[in-house]
Amino acid sequence: IVNKMKQIQRFIPLIIIVAIITVAIQLNVLHYLNFSTLKQYHQQLSDYVQYHYWLAVLMFCLSYIVIVMTWIPGASIFSLLGGFLFGSLIGTLLVVISATLGATLLVIAVQLAFGEGVAAKIGNKVKFMETNLKHNAFYYLLSLRFLPIMPFWLVNLAAGIFNIKLRDFILATFIGIIPGTFVYVNIGASLTSVFAQNSDEFKLSALISPQILIALTLLGVISFIPAIIKSCKKGKNNG
Repeated sequence: IVNKMKQIQRFIPLIIIVAIITVAIQLNVLHYLNFSTLKQYHQQLSDYVQYHYWLAVLMFCLSYIVIVMTWIPGASIFSLLGGFLFGSLIGTLLVVISATLGATLLVIAVQLAFGEGVAAKIGNKVKFMETNLKHNAFYYLLSLRFLPIMPFWLVNLAAGIFNIKLRDFILATFIGIIPGTFVYVNIGASLTSVFAQNSDEFKLSALISPQILIALTLLGVISFIPAIIKSCKKGKNNG
């Protein structure tokens, strides 16, 4: 009985996450996580921040943590919101901290629930990822954060499944998402002029220049270099 209770307890954090996702679906939360909603209520949100600043900061951070932890697709619009409500610098800091905390909570939940069991079963199918996450965890994760070739939530799940050290995960996530986050938040900080145009059309791609995309891509490529060098040295040593 004691062993069964321990096994059940391991799944409690994951059960809570699934419950939050279920409630969000039932309340149709996804319907509100879009630019139209932000445009409709931007003045009320601005007024609330003006009169209840620290409470607004707390509510924003908690909401962002939950969105990332439950992989609900709303992080992009919340990043814009962070810039609009709190400005480029404070907004970036709040988003980076909240996203890192949310991602870390998801990793912990997955590690508690599955441990090494799932990794042993699927390791051969994704051997390249397993090898890099095991031996080059920090640099590999940093590269995936700089250059988001994999969805944010999928990297979090993979880190949990392959039992990555939390220190490496937290540092790589915190540092790696700063450039991309700043781009989104900075766009959010300039949304006042977009709202003033009273246009229902909004395309994020139109506000991100090719230069920004090239810079982010280069950051991702550069961050892969230490992991590649480490792998090459290990191969020579084994040879």
